[in-house]
Amino acid sequence: MIRVIHWAAAVALVSVSWSCVDDSCTLIACNDVSVVSLPPGLVEGPYDLEVVVGESTLRARCLQPASPEAAENSPELDCDTTTFEITAEPGTSVREIQVTIIDVDTEETLAAAINVALDAVGEETPNGPDCPPVCFVRNGALTVAGGD
Repeated sequence: MIRVIHWAAAVALVSVSWSCVDDSCTLIACNDVSVVSLPPGLVEGPYDLEVVVGESTLRARCLQPASPEAAENSPELDCDTTTFEITAEPGTSVREIQVTIIDVDTEETLAAAINVALDAVGEETPNGPDCPPVCFVRNGALTVAGGD
């Protein structure tokens, strides 16, 4: 009888241990990201990018280091000739931003305060579907008058 009690206690302990393993989550982090596509050929050289997100404004000199007299690039912005990404709050959780692009060489405004909708197109759950965090990928496309 004592062996049966020890065996039952061992089975209960093992099943409790296994259930704890199943309920635990790893601690892998992830970040929301918003990716905005630019019209083909809109920018071919260095440009100044200004993104208004609610009450905040993010700025970057793209394809060239920031000019000495200008403020440093916003670390939340990564940009090239086809897209730009917002990699941190506040621009990763909003549904709309406002974009201005100015050609550095000609000082021509290529896009003036254009609203861009950001739609959630994916989510990432690095610790499993029932574990936090849940990070979102949002996409948008800048369109300019007369563009494709």
